[in-house]
Amino acid sequence: MANKEQAKVLPPKKNEEKAGSDKKSQTLVAKAKKPQISGTQPKKRRFTFFSDIIGELKKVVWPTRQETMRLTLIVIGLCVVMGLILGAVDYGFSELVAKVLLGGK
Repeated sequence: MANKEQAKVLPPKKNEEKAGSDKKSQTLVAKAKKPQISGTQPKKRRFTFFSDIIGELKKVVWPTRQETMRLTLIVIGLCVVMGLILGAVDYGFSELVAKVLLGGK
């Protein structure tokens, strides 16, 4: 019996509930408040945005001309190969449908 009595959780008193809800509402209100932006700050942010873009583009490691040509040729070659494969599959299925479902040519 002693364990059951120790395990009982008493509900909070009404004063504690109000204090707890007030703290929660205060934190929610504090999070919801946005800082006031002055009239000159949006223009400043625009210019810093563009300067940040330029700074990030300077960090980029661009591929060399040879790498670009090699990768471009690989992509074009794969596109041609896949086009030929899909064309052959399409032709095969169209012949199959023509012979089986339409009764031949």
